[in-house]
Amino acid sequence: MTIRYAQIEPTTRCNFTCGFCTGRKMAQGDLTLDSFQKILALHPDLEHIELQGEGEPTLNRDFIGMLEIARRRKLRISVITNGSLLSPKIVEAIFQCKVTSIHVSLESAQPSVFQSIRGGKFDKVKNGIVLLAQERKRRGLNYPKIGLAVTVLKKTM
Repeated sequence: MTIRYAQIEPTTRCNFTCGFCTGRKMAQGDLTLDSFQKILALHPDLEHIELQGEGEPTLNRDFIGMLEIARRRKLRISVITNGSLLSPKIVEAIFQCKVTSIHVSLESAQPSVFQSIRGGKFDKVKNGIVLLAQERKRRGLNYPKIGLAVTVLKKTM
């Protein structure tokens, strides 16, 4: 069987405490860079990877290294993140590695509702999205596409 797309979970750790997340019940740990490379080596026909999961991918200290390795392999790269850790360093790596899309998990744009759902600070997420969008505009690029990954909840309907 040929595998062309893979969702890879860089970590099960997270800096938020979403009530609906099963990740906190999992063993907490990071995928090593060596294991990441082995996964890619086992699947030479991969065309696209998505770094995402029950944890916050950018918490893995090797997140940027994973992007760089995937880029050298000429893989299409997408990321699902909570957006709170989109720092200038990570945003620069996103552009250098030509990440095609970033989806930010966001159930509400109301800070108090967001806080009650995710246990994180809405302003950190908003600032991360703004930083990414401003840098994309400054560079005159149409990537990465920026979208939202929304878990529909009764309290947000």
